[in-house]
Amino acid sequence: MLDNESIDEMLTCFTKIANELSSLGDSIDNDQKMRKIIRVLSKSWEVKATTLKELNDREEMDFSGLIGNLKTHEMEIKT
Repeated sequence: MLDNESIDEMLTCFTKIANELSSLGDSIDNDQKMRKIIRVLSKSWEVKATTLKELNDREEMDFSGLIGNLKTHEMEIKT
């Protein structure tokens, strides 16, 4: 994720790559998707990424919940 890139822009690129992999027969499960999304967050998201990693390790989080959490955080840091 680039510093000036929004969560929606990053998610669009990620979804495109995941769909291309799927069309080649190499699908990514939800846990892998969440770990990859958390891993690509920029340095300015380091604290949030660490929190999400710990949360994901302790309990099961779904992909849409992760995206909603990231979008909410993005709105909070912009205000």
